[in-house]
Amino acid sequence: MFESTTPSQSDPAFSGGSAPKSVWVPTRPNLTEDDKENVLRQAAQYVFNAIVGEDQPLAEGQGGVVPPIPVWGVFVSLKSGQQLRACCGHIEDEVLLPAALERASHIAAIWDLRFPAIQPAELSLLELEVWILWNRQRVEAQGEARVKSIEIGKHGLQVVKGQQRGLLLPGVAVEHRFDARQFLEQVCRKAGLAPKAWLDSSTELFIFEGFALRRPLARLLSEHVLASLPSGPGMGDVLRLAEFARQNLLAMSDGATPSFYTTAAFDGPVQGIVLTLKRGGDKDQELPQKVMEASRVFPQGSLPLQATLMDLLQTLLAGLKGQQIGPDALRQLRLGMTILTNPRLVGTGTDCALDNVNPRRQALCAVLDRYWAVRYGPKEDSKKLFEQTLSRIRLPRASTAQIFALSVFSTESELEASNLPRPVAGPAVRPPAVAGRFYPAQANAIDEFLTSVHSPTAERRTWSGAIVPHAGWKFSGRLAVKVWEQIQIPSDVIIVAPKHQPLGCDWAVAPHETWALPGLSLKSNGRLARACAESVPYFELDAAAHAMEHAIEVQLPIIARFAPASRVVGIVMRGGPYLSLREAAKRFAEFLQTLPELPLLVISTDMNHYETEIKTRELDRLAMEAIKSCDPERLWKSVHDHNISMCGIVPAVFVMETLKVLGRLETCHVVGYTTSAESSGDSSRVVGYLGALFA
Repeated sequence: MFESTTPSQSDPAFSGGSAPKSVWVPTRPNLTEDDKENVLRQAAQYVFNAIVGEDQPLAEGQGGVVPPIPVWGVFVSLKSGQQLRACCGHIEDEVLLPAALERASHIAAIWDLRFPAIQPAELSLLELEVWILWNRQRVEAQGEARVKSIEIGKHGLQVVKGQQRGLLLPGVAVEHRFDARQFLEQVCRKAGLAPKAWLDSSTELFIFEGFALRRPLARLLSEHVLASLPSGPGMGDVLRLAEFARQNLLAMSDGATPSFYTTAAFDGPVQGIVLTLKRGGDKDQELPQKVMEASRVFPQGSLPLQATLMDLLQTLLAGLKGQQIGPDALRQLRLGMTILTNPRLVGTGTDCALDNVNPRRQALCAVLDRYWAVRYGPKEDSKKLFEQTLSRIRLPRASTAQIFALSVFSTESELEASNLPRPVAGPAVRPPAVAGRFYPAQANAIDEFLTSVHSPTAERRTWSGAIVPHAGWKFSGRLAVKVWEQIQIPSDVIIVAPKHQPLGCDWAVAPHETWALPGLSLKSNGRLARACAESVPYFELDAAAHAMEHAIEVQLPIIARFAPASRVVGIVMRGGPYLSLREAAKRFAEFLQTLPELPLLVISTDMNHYETEIKTRELDRLAMEAIKSCDPERLWKSVHDHNISMCGIVPAVFVMETLKVLGRLETCHVVGYTTSAESSGDSSRVVGYLGALFA
């Protein structure tokens, strides 16, 4: 993970002024060994004070004065093993070391929002790294000549272009084994620029020098300071709170007023609470059966314990009513409680440091975007616990999940919980969700539009796949019809679209038997839908993901007009790394090859979103060149390297990779391209639309 910078507004690279300066603080700060020790101890104290919310001075004899010498800036990093927990800095035209050290330490301790907040319990496990920077120089060379200005291991880099800026410390290139060109590309990415932006003369480039001081925090803070770290709940608190929660749930089930707070147990910030209701579990009975669960887990921040507990009891109460479990039946159930505290980031799904994870006292939690899964298994070893936790994240990007170890206080012998959506079967008939908004709500108006834009002389051919836009018909309906009218539509069509809505599973196959439309309907193929879901590990049969989705629905009236007997299976996809998409496509293609007739594979996508007309056409041209080359990997790289906001990039790569495996991605015929400006007249904020056919 690369470092972030919090520059001072007085830094001349970020403010207007007269003639630009070329060199800042050219002299290396001269620090004695005692000075270096003082810098580290003072930084450690600043970090401690910020994290625990206290202002404790260094103990007598624990540190001296940091010399007031000029520097260009200071960066402070905190690491847990090889995992970066924070890295922020303070830079100015010229700043004295003590001031820069205090500001950088404070910012790194609590304001690096890329990472979860550092908890007090982590302090003794973190390593402190302080970078002292000087000799910032403007690179006057242009283009490729800039490469020669950089000495790996000596120089850090900073780029500035307008309001975009990025900085990487000298150690980044060494740690990641970058050459000078790769270093330049990475600092551009850090600034949110295209990787080759350093070649542009409008991108300012600076080099600087620095040296690092490193030491474990446990060797810098006194035993007294470490012993004073705030404590969280203990097992006694959990037992009291579990009984408090059970009595409250019974009272609420009886219609009585609960007690909202207890002074008999801990109340403060925690990172997770899981409540379970179980049946059975006595010595002479079978294993307890979980009836329901309510949970909230937030390892990146904190939750107020007792307030969150009351929210979860309301959730359980609603579940009891839904299952018609009354007070008498509730008394036969056992309420369990688990509290999670002291989170520590231990790695990712592919790189996790498990040496210091103790499964008897800790749970592992995998976090990916808004999803999390937690597993507590005291009888497992740490590796097995990690594998079990990660397996609960049934998403194609599971390998990128952050893994946290959390202290566990639980009434349960083991635990697993997750907030991943569960697939919903839904009704047999999916009602229209966007009629009247994306296309007409009346059957006669639909027919009138399709008649007005359809070309009766269009020649139909057999194609293996297609790209169609999915905006409102006012903007892209004409182009969509132009694509569909050129296809000899087979008996089965699979439309793969981006998932725009938050509801439901991220990779979801529509389980419905019928798509209802104004005045008519179109059949799905339930057997094919179920087989599709079984063919790819991350696919789920989920109606919730399709309930409000427009990207498939807007195609259905057109298909019903040209091929009313065809059956349509819908798939929505959100997120996934390229390698996961390629593997999923391989499995999908292997399944399709078992069918007596290959279905038509359709990508429903719009192109770049909400740039000017000129910018959108420029970006879409890059994506279209990749599409026309029939190279899904090139499309993926083009979209990500140029920040093209093509909403259907995941479905597009998945379908193109599938066709490639099937040997049916040889040619691409572009039917047309347009933008929303042609309909709206507004060229300041447009969306691009492409129609294309594959064979």
